[in-house]
Amino acid sequence: MRSCLAGLLTLWLLAPVSSAQESSAEYHDTLVELADVIGRAHSIRILCNGHSDQYWRDYMRNMLDLEAPSSSFLRSRMVDTFNAAYTSEQARFGQCTRQAAQEEADLGLKGKNLSERLAKLARTATP
Repeated sequence: MRSCLAGLLTLWLLAPVSSAQESSAEYHDTLVELADVIGRAHSIRILCNGHSDQYWRDYMRNMLDLEAPSSSFLRSRMVDTFNAAYTSEQARFGQCTRQAAQEEADLGLKGKNLSERLAKLARTATP
């Protein structure tokens, strides 16, 4: 799952940034949705691998630095969404089960789709 999401999120990281994209409501909403997926994946990863595994939290920090580097409404939305998703998954899964592992795999597919959407939005917004 980590390699799937990481590889696909790399598509997003490589997408060109433009001023038109930065003002795109759809682009921002997709970033917030991706923050939700990463928050959920982080919760399951912590549950299954322990609190020392900060892979997805670190990934989220990098995403914030790239997409919302200053204190902004977008940054707040992304952080709040990540935290709410993390808390929601904690309430759903009390232990690492097959269902939790399947949820992580499903999140990988959703993350892939969101990453592809972000890359497409970035390409179409580039002059």
